[in-house]
Amino acid sequence: MKLTLWFIVASAFSFLSAETPAEYRARKSFEAESEVDPKQTHAIRECAVSKINTCVFPLIAHLKKEGKENATLRRESAYALGRLRAPEAREPLLQLLQKESDAQVKAAIVRALGQIGNKADVKTISAFLTDNDPLMRRTAARALYDIDDKASSAEVAAKIAGEKDDYTRAEMLNTAMQHEGGKVEHALALSKILYSPDRAARMRAAEVLAQYKNREALGDLERALSTERDLQVRAAIYHALQQTTFGY
Repeated sequence: MKLTLWFIVASAFSFLSAETPAEYRARKSFEAESEVDPKQTHAIRECAVSKINTCVFPLIAHLKKEGKENATLRRESAYALGRLRAPEAREPLLQLLQKESDAQVKAAIVRALGQIGNKADVKTISAFLTDNDPLMRRTAARALYDIDDKASSAEVAAKIAGEKDDYTRAEMLNTAMQHEGGKVEHALALSKILYSPDRAARMRAAEVLAQYKNREALGDLERALSTERDLQVRAAIYHALQQTTFGY
């Protein structure tokens, strides 16, 4: 009897104290804005994942916080604004990009601009395709993929032959194939990256091959599956094989 009564009381308390969706969004927005809340970074990421649009203006305010000590805050805020596809953030992001020195933050800004998707930013993003840092080059390629502009895809395609970094080349091939999906040479170039010493490059190559389903890559996919030892990469290669062979 006591156990039953305790369960009823606990259930009632839980019901009464449960947050509504609106209350949850308001709390996460507050935590994302707070200067002292230790959950701030988690809250910023949750704003992006759960598409909490009330976070937009607090996140824009974080972009203006200078110094190395605030680099993580600027980076996470830029990523979140991109996920939220907030057009209000475009100008603040462009302003920050002009003066930002931290490579990780710059990459987050470029990716966010791509996700916001204003074609007026193509020129700004394309300039990073020749950056000395492979992170910036592949982030620019991915941002141009997000904008989905045929001329930009062709510009990226022209850079593939000279790209030395396997991971970056896989990202460039993804962007090029967006408008040239049937090109055999792109599929074969991707399939060769399956043998790269760079795990991230192998994973990305498998993911892109799964998306485009070019049957010319089947032989390399089968051989790569037989030699790959990383379980996650193996799973990605297997998925690409299934997609390419059966379409599922």
